[in-house]
Amino acid sequence: MVHSYLPILVHCQLPTTEGINRQLFNAPVDLFIEDFLFVNYPELQPYQFISLNKLINEGKTAVTDKLAEKLTPKDVLNASKILNLVNAIQFKDLFGIDLIKQFNALPGEIKEANRMWEEFLEYRKDRKPGEEYEIVKHWGEDLKMNEYFELVDEDDYRNHPRTVEAVLQSIEDDPFGLEVDKNFKEKEMKKFLETQNTIGTNQAIIWFMIDALKYFENLSTDKIKKIAFEIAMIGTQGISPEPGKTYKVGSIPGKDFSGYHLLAYYYVSWKLAIPEMLEALKLTYDAEYNLAEQMFKSNL
Repeated sequence: MVHSYLPILVHCQLPTTEGINRQLFNAPVDLFIEDFLFVNYPELQPYQFISLNKLINEGKTAVTDKLAEKLTPKDVLNASKILNLVNAIQFKDLFGIDLIKQFNALPGEIKEANRMWEEFLEYRKDRKPGEEYEIVKHWGEDLKMNEYFELVDEDDYRNHPRTVEAVLQSIEDDPFGLEVDKNFKEKEMKKFLETQNTIGTNQAIIWFMIDALKYFENLSTDKIKKIAFEIAMIGTQGISPEPGKTYKVGSIPGKDFSGYHLLAYYYVSWKLAIPEMLEALKLTYDAEYNLAEQMFKSNL
């Protein structure tokens, strides 16, 4: 069975990493496209020459400009230059014109670009559908850019909730993940357990706290305080995270809460309206709140 892949950006610390991801995702695919056009549509070669020449010169300017060299992280600039060199190698292969020297590349950069070109040639001989993304993965690792992206199976991606609301609903509907695609579930569970071991956080609480922060965003402190006290009254009877157990808060009409959902609202409401008394609740969700606040502020 042939799997299709969607390149997904999952981590971005630097302002230029999103750009290098786009370049990395496109570079191997574009090599196959340009090769296919050159071989199968010779009448387009004059237009292809103009297009590629323009793109390569734009790439050269981007990686040799003095200001770009000053502002761009060295590893990102190095990766971008190498990918542009691969394009220049293909241009030379197709049209016999050498633009490589114009990149002022170091010997190591030229060597790596030639190695990547050779890898492309190996795949070109008998490429199967979807294998171009193997090159994306390999080149990402070779250029040390793999920490900024992840390739996931398309079916897994489509099964993964991508909004806060979808995540919350999936937790409420399927707290044990019984209906989630098995492969995706196993991979995500492994990743989550590794995170748990590192920072000791409850993932469901984080998502519910983001929901709480959204709900409280435009409410006055007095209104939040009223909700906080009402949840505290419910809490005197005990709040259970057991699946199937639901709660209602009179001040939040039309909403049913699971145990964890209510605990998240409990913590956030007191954190926002009565922070001096938060410690008395004995809710050990400080780490979860810090992460939820960061994710909320980043407009997740």
